[in-house]
Amino acid sequence: MALTLFPLSFIALFAWSTAGSTTGNTSDPIRAAIWLWLGGHLVPFKLALSSGFSSGALTYLPLGAVIFPWLAIRSGYRRASEYLSNSRGARSFIVIWYTSIATIAALLSQSTNIKPNIILTPIFVLIISLSATIGYQAKFFERFKLLAYSFLALLGLVIILIAISLSTHFQIVKSLAIVIQPGIMGGILFTLLQLLYLPNMALAGISYLFGTGFSLGLGTLISPTNLDINSLPAIPILGALPTSEHPLLLITLIAALAIILINQLAIFRKFGPFEVRQGEVIKSVTPLLGVLIVLSYFAGGTLLTQDMNPVGITWWKLPTVFALIQLVALIFGLYLPKLVKKIKAHKSEL
Repeated sequence: MALTLFPLSFIALFAWSTAGSTTGNTSDPIRAAIWLWLGGHLVPFKLALSSGFSSGALTYLPLGAVIFPWLAIRSGYRRASEYLSNSRGARSFIVIWYTSIATIAALLSQSTNIKPNIILTPIFVLIISLSATIGYQAKFFERFKLLAYSFLALLGLVIILIAISLSTHFQIVKSLAIVIQPGIMGGILFTLLQLLYLPNMALAGISYLFGTGFSLGLGTLISPTNLDINSLPAIPILGALPTSEHPLLLITLIAALAIILINQLAIFRKFGPFEVRQGEVIKSVTPLLGVLIVLSYFAGGTLLTQDMNPVGITWWKLPTVFALIQLVALIFGLYLPKLVKKIKAHKSEL
């Protein structure tokens, strides 16, 4: 916890001291550091905005920020395991105490205008803590590696495409950067924040390429066949957004099909019986769909105001694409051949 909270406290204190506020007090940067720390665990916030605005929320949080508490928890777990010589005991100790501390921090850091979600805090922190204390080298995870690596490669490819799009839309990016004028310190922090949002952008990019698209506020939809944007927030990375419709990009669905087919063929080569093949395919794909649902849930939400809700992808659309492709692959690769064999066997008996 100290590995992430102390640096955040320093950043918050430095930003507060250079902001020139005459109404704040020294508790503000400490509270802000706790909010940043909780935000790194994807804990949503309820906001009471200034007059003239309805109440808002911050549930669209950077997925990239999770890596810092995740690594800190994993490091602490390894040290505790070595000290106690008991991995289960170390896991229980780390998870229970870390979740408890996060819940208490969320409770104590509430203010009139900003309130971390007390109910979701222990749930989200518990999930992150458990995921950081699992040994992924176990045999149980062997069947998931091909799909996991393939999807990570797809994410990396989309990030490269985002970088290319940023370079080709440099003037738009420059204009958006000029609008906000964050200053030196603000510019550094704002750039870091955008980098932490890259996984969100990558998932939105995958959803875009596969046709399900993503939103950027109320009543918006951005997909290869639809471009409906009301206004563009002054965030430079959004300069990578498409400026027109590109229906031909739907051909990239071949990538999703290739991922599913490669995994299915690998299973078919390893196993022969129909029931075993079917079971292994389902066992390997189900975790991918589960992870996609979780990632999609966190990769979408509200960005401060109700006008910026929803932002990002819808939690069920991207998993549905992969599920449907897998179903089609099973039908043509497993069920139809089995049906044809049965029909031929029946005819031969006649």
